[in-house]
Amino acid sequence: MTKEKFLLHEEFSKPLNKNEFNEAKKKYMDLIKKHPYSIKETNGIFELIQSVKRNPEKIGPYKDISVFEALNRIGTDLVLLAGATNLFNSELTEITPKKIKLNMGTIRGFDFIVEITGNKYIYGEAFNAAESFCNEKMRQAIHKLTDNPENYTNSAIVFVNIEVKEKLNKYLGNNHKLLKKTSFKLMPIYCRTKDIFI
Repeated sequence: MTKEKFLLHEEFSKPLNKNEFNEAKKKYMDLIKKHPYSIKETNGIFELIQSVKRNPEKIGPYKDISVFEALNRIGTDLVLLAGATNLFNSELTEITPKKIKLNMGTIRGFDFIVEITGNKYIYGEAFNAAESFCNEKMRQAIHKLTDNPENYTNSAIVFVNIEVKEKLNKYLGNNHKLLKKTSFKLMPIYCRTKDIFI
């Protein structure tokens, strides 16, 4: 994703403290309201596919990408915004973030990095998945996070949509092979993305 296609590249280009994050989040939500999207009426499934998966549009904070791509990206962005809000509001009592770098509008690297006291960092992944795919997304996130040579805290955070909480809790359980083998501490934060709109 090039910075020209993500309208808030500058706002999210650096680690943000709580006040800076709240300002950037407000700008993001303002663009969601300013550039909404409704599925256009089409003459059948092939025209619908063309409209949603091929035609570039402006939707929320994205431009010149397909509606399909924009909605996938916005789904993850909303989880990132909700998760960072929860972190700054002390949902994980053992972590007090100084700053959070959210990799909005990009698919490279980790989805976010939390700066904590002592100049240490906790890496994180975020996803907004259906129940049918959430276990696979979590498996991918765990592999990516545990294979990080820069992670000196031996822990990581995953932001995920709350609708899959019950299924993922069963998946993680107390015996997830990779977590148990590495003594890695995974801290999931289940996010209510609808709350971002309130």
